[in-house]
Amino acid sequence: MSLIRTLLLTAAVRQGADGAKRRLQRGLVRAAILAVAGLLMLGGLIFFIVVAHDALADWLDPLSAKLICGGVLLVAGVILFAIGRYARRSRTVHPQATAAAVGDAAAAITDDIEGALSRNAGALTIGAFVLGLLLSRRR
Repeated sequence: MSLIRTLLLTAAVRQGADGAKRRLQRGLVRAAILAVAGLLMLGGLIFFIVVAHDALADWLDPLSAKLICGGVLLVAGVILFAIGRYARRSRTVHPQATAAAVGDAAAAITDDIEGALSRNAGALTIGAFVLGLLLSRRR
């Protein structure tokens, strides 16, 4: 029974590692695309701010235009900072609760595997052997 449990655990870990690697690669590509998009948006925003300043400078005096643009940017920054702090607070994850949930799930899986092994030892042994063969061909 120990060999089957080890084979099943190895297969599950390998599949989880492969999935995690693919998700990490997709996440890195997505992050790079978002970084470039953010830089382009920042450049566009800077041009809009310059245009708004020039329009205000033509309509009012240059000092008033600078004060208005600075005030608007300051207020927008304070609002975005407050939103960021609020969003970060509400998503706090407690590591102890996560570790306990993982431990409970692992214990439940172990109990299910032991129960299945006691009922269908032959079928599970053949299944684990075939799974080992399939996973060894993936390399």
